[in-house]
Amino acid sequence: MSQTPLEWNGWEEYFSPVSTEIQATEYQPTQIGNHIQTFYGKGDFPDLSSSKVDVVLVGCGYDAVDLSASMSAVPDAVRKQLYDLHRGDHPIRIADLGNVGIRSNVEETCLMLGRLFRTIIEQGAVPVLIGGGAELGFALYRSFTLAGQYANYLDITSRLPFQSLTAEELSADNVLGRILGEKNQLLFHYCILGYQTYFNSPEFLHLFKDFHFDLLRLGEARENIRRTEPLLRDAHLVNLNMGSVKAADAPNTVLASPNGWSSDEICRLARYAGLSHKLRGFCLSGLSPELVQNGAEVQLAAQVLWHLIEGIYVRKPETLLVDKPPYIRFTVEREDVGMGLHFYKNTLTDAWWMGVPIKGQWSKHFPNEEYLVPCGQEDYIQATTEELPQRWLRRFQKLNE
Repeated sequence: MSQTPLEWNGWEEYFSPVSTEIQATEYQPTQIGNHIQTFYGKGDFPDLSSSKVDVVLVGCGYDAVDLSASMSAVPDAVRKQLYDLHRGDHPIRIADLGNVGIRSNVEETCLMLGRLFRTIIEQGAVPVLIGGGAELGFALYRSFTLAGQYANYLDITSRLPFQSLTAEELSADNVLGRILGEKNQLLFHYCILGYQTYFNSPEFLHLFKDFHFDLLRLGEARENIRRTEPLLRDAHLVNLNMGSVKAADAPNTVLASPNGWSSDEICRLARYAGLSHKLRGFCLSGLSPELVQNGAEVQLAAQVLWHLIEGIYVRKPETLLVDKPPYIRFTVEREDVGMGLHFYKNTLTDAWWMGVPIKGQWSKHFPNEEYLVPCGQEDYIQATTEELPQRWLRRFQKLNE
């Protein structure tokens, strides 16, 4: 399969339309289903090359265990609930391409989706994949490698998706291993939100801390969920695994467990992702093919996407021209690192950033002398004490290898 993007009118052949039940539904003026350009199979495949949209929905209920399973059951169940919800108090421009209709191995599926997502991103929209297996998150990463760009990838999941650097086959529990095992991998930064220690090998957790990745335990995140916002603000690609939600709130997921995020917490994380100006792609994964059509996990998945979309549409401006208003710079002199640490606050949004100097091999990839890392005011306060902010240190080590 060619790695060059198709002309937009060439993508229709890969898709099947959404379910006839959704097609037959009449939506109220404020329901989301009344504001989406949807592929119904009547020559109305959304044309992103001629109409401006902000979000593009793509269904792919991929089941790596059973390739004969329906590719549409999971995404159609989620979109049925999503279409019934009412939009926020703002206009929305969303296209729904329907469901990927191919039958292939997961590598070929992700390559095709990666090419599609690259095209969508180049059109200025955010692709949102309503998927099955978590391995489909690899398609988001593939969209960046096809464009030759470095990516910040974030997983919301209870289990670190790593087993080996040498595994040839892509699987849900080794997406990170597959990325890192590529000869010319383009992963700049990785973050996992909400991992549960007893599901993960201590060896792997220590290994990835040594890689300067951000790993945040579920208990730590739930103590102060605001700590997750800067991490999501730094991500280009987000894979939200519904199995990271506790089973009481989302029973029919692939990784269902008694402990996990609550329903309101997972929606808040999705909203943080949508608020980020860096966001280029989002994957909702982990729903079981045996889901109940109107089950709690399906309704929650739709509400997760609603909060993601809401975040995209209520974003506040963030120029990152930190030498000009509305930014204020704060400098904290640190003898232990032999330099001043620069922090920047946007006085209009209250968003904080910390500047990390670039002097190593990464300087050829980033044009500025500083790499701006999203942070919170607590990181600035911590820098004024004896303790160095660990996220600043990890990123400094990464950028000066």
